[in-house]
Amino acid sequence: MSQWCMTISVAQFSDTHFLAEGEVAEGGFAYDTSAAFEAARASIGETSFDLIAVTGDIADHGRPDQYRVAAAALAQLNGPINVCPGNHDQADAFTVGMGRPTIGTSRVVELENWCFIFADSNAGMMSPDETGRSVDPASYADRLHGNGSLGSAEAAWIQRMHYTTLADHVFIWIHHPPMPGIAMIDHEPYGSEWTQLIGGLSKVRGVGAGHTHVPGDYLFEGVPVFVAPSLKNNFDLAVNTLLPPGYRTYTFADDGTVTSDSHILDDDRWPRHPMPPLVIALFNGEVEWPEFNEILARKRAERALAGE
Repeated sequence: MSQWCMTISVAQFSDTHFLAEGEVAEGGFAYDTSAAFEAARASIGETSFDLIAVTGDIADHGRPDQYRVAAAALAQLNGPINVCPGNHDQADAFTVGMGRPTIGTSRVVELENWCFIFADSNAGMMSPDETGRSVDPASYADRLHGNGSLGSAEAAWIQRMHYTTLADHVFIWIHHPPMPGIAMIDHEPYGSEWTQLIGGLSKVRGVGAGHTHVPGDYLFEGVPVFVAPSLKNNFDLAVNTLLPPGYRTYTFADDGTVTSDSHILDDDRWPRHPMPPLVIALFNGEVEWPEFNEILARKRAERALAGE
């Protein structure tokens, strides 16, 4: 007879980018994220999960009214929810908006013989206030356009949690993936932080992240990294098309095995149109964010003058 195997089922949402009614998405282009969430919820159906991990960019502009929308939506899912912040989130509004009975902000969650660490990939760019508490940098734009920074304190905290837990296996949830392999995203020095960190964490079986809006999975220093789709917009860089919104599911076995599937919600509302040339240039590193935003602003002004 085969030995019975305990498994843990997890759903991951990332980059939900919820907006309050009437708001325009940062960057000017997005799916209707509330409609995308409803499609994801319909796809999941009545499935119950042992954990639902939400890995950052919960609110598109990090505003309190957007977290109200997010909290109301997430509360409809069937399973305990735990969240960590992304670069679009703002620390104080995130703390207040996600501080609800139905949503957890725990930094460590232990289930069976697994320890799930919810790390903050923005920690290295935070600043101490007069009380020593970490707060957002003076300019929200600095956080918004950040590509990840653990900082020495967060890296040390991850190490301590890894060695403190009695669990056999560790999985890290975080917003920015360690090394996305996309030209538009400068992974240094963030990638170097992870290179120095991950080799000493013998119980880590994987990392679940978001941020790139390019769902996929890859190995980093021998550790599997799973990148979830967004609800805002997604991109298929293999064929340079847009992708519909989506989410990921996972199974964690008691022997340390992790399996994961990315669920893309193909629907007429989100056709796989070719990516605009400007967006392709951005992903290829031929255009940087300031120039990209400047070109977009100019095009919007031209359309407005033309009455479009």
